[in-house]
Amino acid sequence: MIFVFSIDPPFRWATADDRGNVQDRGIADDLAALSVPRGVSDVVAVAPAGDVTIRNVKLPARSRAKALAAVPYALEDTLATDVEQLYFQILDWKPGAETVVAIVAKDKMDAWHQAIRDLPFPVDALVPEYFFIPIHPQTEATVVRTQDDCVAVRTGPYQGFELDSASVDLWWRGFDRKDVAVACQDPDLARHLVTLGGTMVREWEIGSDFTDWLRHHQKFEITGNLLQGAYRPRHHEQKFGRYKIAAVILLVAAAIQFISSGYEYFELASASRRLDGEIRKVFMDTFPQTTRIVDPRVQFEQKVRELRTGTIGAGEFQILLSAVARVIPGSQGRLEEISFRDNAMIVTCVTKDFAGLDQLKTRFTEDSAVDVELLSSGSRDERVSGRFRISQARG
Repeated sequence: MIFVFSIDPPFRWATADDRGNVQDRGIADDLAALSVPRGVSDVVAVAPAGDVTIRNVKLPARSRAKALAAVPYALEDTLATDVEQLYFQILDWKPGAETVVAIVAKDKMDAWHQAIRDLPFPVDALVPEYFFIPIHPQTEATVVRTQDDCVAVRTGPYQGFELDSASVDLWWRGFDRKDVAVACQDPDLARHLVTLGGTMVREWEIGSDFTDWLRHHQKFEITGNLLQGAYRPRHHEQKFGRYKIAAVILLVAAAIQFISSGYEYFELASASRRLDGEIRKVFMDTFPQTTRIVDPRVQFEQKVRELRTGTIGAGEFQILLSAVARVIPGSQGRLEEISFRDNAMIVTCVTKDFAGLDQLKTRFTEDSAVDVELLSSGSRDERVSGRFRISQARG
């Protein structure tokens, strides 16, 4: 049995068995009014989808710990907020594959953690709301309109995000192909995606929040737990204490193995330290402007890759898309075409006159998150069109 509840208001809650059969649900006045029924094995808090960002990043790190240490430096150029103010947690890591990272503002994470600690019952996990959205077996994405009139999307086991309704058109037009298979819970939204060119959009009535989505899982599994590292639940530590004797035995066996191969280990460790020192020196000589060095191997490879191909974060498309969504609706222009290539978004807009194009360019220029370039303009059939190149600001 599982008990799930919203960490922020409205405080929705539900109990369900392992197959997603909802036993009971409701809305509490506040967190203090929540009560966990008997027989519950897992308690999961649900984080608002809009407060958690998921990014994919390629890292050369050979361990999960080193990957986590390198994540802020790999993503800092693509984030609008100082990395010191953000909490990063790896959700999925495999050597040689892209690392899936969850990003939350530290003050928000601290508030959630404190709220969880104040509860009279233990909480096992804190999961973004879009990870409760079921994945349709015959589609590539599940799209739902939530009760706060936002659009939540899940595209894989560790992939999800939330859009405001005004950005749906821009998100859809960013696809290179229109035969993307989509399951959509809202009939009006499904029809709208079809008008945008979607050829494989099907309706799937699954409800508008996680208390509805639970029943559409053949077997619900906790995915994307944010309570790791410093935020790890205390009762987990108590559980581990029960296995202390077994752990001591394993440590003794490991120590014996370590001693038996000690000479080889210390030789390799010494060589590794010398190599790290040489890499650090080369890194400082090559990139003297760098003031913080955590893992010189990772940072050196990252810098070389930037010099060869230019840096593009997994969220760069979303950053540019958000900029376009902020500028176009408030202008006299109309979006006609949008594409994304070579780390930039090419946007074609139509206005009544050339003054309208100047106004659009000015509005883009005022957005500190992006750089804008007017590639071409022309007049035809009593209208003026212009092609803009929007890229992420690097300065």
